[in-house]
Amino acid sequence: MGAIAVSKEDEGQIGELMRELGMKSKSQVVRVALRTLKERLEQEKLRAQIRESVQRCAEADRRENRLLAPGGVPRYE
Repeated sequence: MGAIAVSKEDEGQIGELMRELGMKSKSQVVRVALRTLKERLEQEKLRAQIRESVQRCAEADRRENRLLAPGGVPRYE
């Protein structure tokens, strides 16, 4: 793959990160950034799946509780 055209501002940010992170090349900074973004995306997808699963379970619990509630008998001691 060839070179990637970036703005002067982006070039400066990459150079700054390279120095701060102690990396030897700008391409290493870009690889780490891509890996980090990919991990963040995967984590967000997992969070969304968990959220959807919790919502489905909560809805199932509400339905079950509605079905059981009429059969409930109050206890008087």
